Amino acid sequence: MDSSSFDFESLPEDLQMQILSRLPLKSLVTCICVSKKWASLIRTKAFRDPYLHQSMTRPRVLFVAHDVRTHQNKDEALFHSVYQEEEPLLSSGQQQIRANEAEAPLDEVSQPIRGLICLRGGTNVVICNPGAKKFRRLPQIPQIQRPNGASITIRCFFGYDESTDVFKVLCITQLGDGKRTKEFHVYTVTGGSVEEDSPWRRITCNHDHSPVTQGLFKGGFLYYGAQSNISDKSLVMSFNVSSEDFTVIELPEDIVQLDHRWKLVNYYKDIALVNDSDFKTGIVDIYDDGIGCFVLWVRKEISGDWGIENIEIPQWLETVEHHMFVFNGTIGKTKLVFAPYCSLEGQIFVVYCHKDTKNLRRFEIEGMVDGYYNVRTFLNHVDSTWLI
Repeated sequence: MDSSSFDFESLPEDLQMQILSRLPLKSLVTCICVSKKWASLIRTKAFRDPYLHQSMTRPRVLFVAHDVRTHQNKDEALFHSVYQEEEPLLSSGQQQIRANEAEAPLDEVSQPIRGLICLRGGTNVVICNPGAKKFRRLPQIPQIQRPNGASITIRCFFGYDESTDVFKVLCITQLGDGKRTKEFHVYTVTGGSVEEDSPWRRITCNHDHSPVTQGLFKGGFLYYGAQSNISDKSLVMSFNVSSEDFTVIELPEDIVQLDHRWKLVNYYKDIALVNDSDFKTGIVDIYDDGIGCFVLWVRKEISGDWGIENIEIPQWLETVEHHMFVFNGTIGKTKLVFAPYCSLEGQIFVVYCHKDTKNLRRFEIEGMVDGYYNVRTFLNHVDSTWLI
């Protein structure tokens, strides 16, 4: 057979999908521009779901870095990712895109969910597929009525509803310290265009609280640390993304008060609270013998009880020196992951620690440009065809 006469589109559709599913995400974006038939195929749910599940076997570490070299009139966001568990570790499968602040506002950056992240700047919210360099700007967050001179605070949280196959953005807007007017809105993001999405919807919450931490999505629920406006106690709020109901999770009395320095992380099958700035060298306190130590509050998934874990890491000082590293959570069944809060003299390092052996491995992330700072690191990002 003359190979020049081969017609890909003459193949059975399921075979076409199998062939296309083997392509990297960047190539799929190109295929959409080449053929309307391929574009139609790649954008179907029948293709998207298997491609996503295949990508979940090769998760990534995603770095979101903000560069404000004002002397160069430059205000740019960098999205850089590498496979997190494939050899050579943290250097294979590199993806990198740049975007300006108008495309990618970075006041808030959500954890990645099924290949997407949610970005907010002011009242602007953008859903981003960093692997495909696709951005979808949502309608502006509804403005809250406020008296002259009153300050306003906006927090956004990102989740996914598996039952209806949609993403949702929860937005909490409040005046001042949050003890006065507060509004809750939800925006539903579908696989179509913005015009096909529902508008921002006002919802109610029967628990008077003010968010103080970033969110964590896990198992259909959004979690975030908050302050009760009734008792002044710290608590964790749980938001059911499907039913849009709020639940209060009480905290141990030993946790005096949550604030923006705390964060929720995945700790194997559970969620955990950690304070990023308890110690001078990130969250890790250094003993005289160079052993690192930090504390986690872990909530057991089955019982719902909180317990404290003191984690000690030998050779910490000689591995990371005096750089400020923070705990980003766990991957697989054995690895704790640490990453810097900001660039280290133009370099980014990530540290893996084996839970049982305490063996440390430090990896430099190549290709991150000098001058980037305020690097946010996310685990378990995947390639996805959403938005393309």
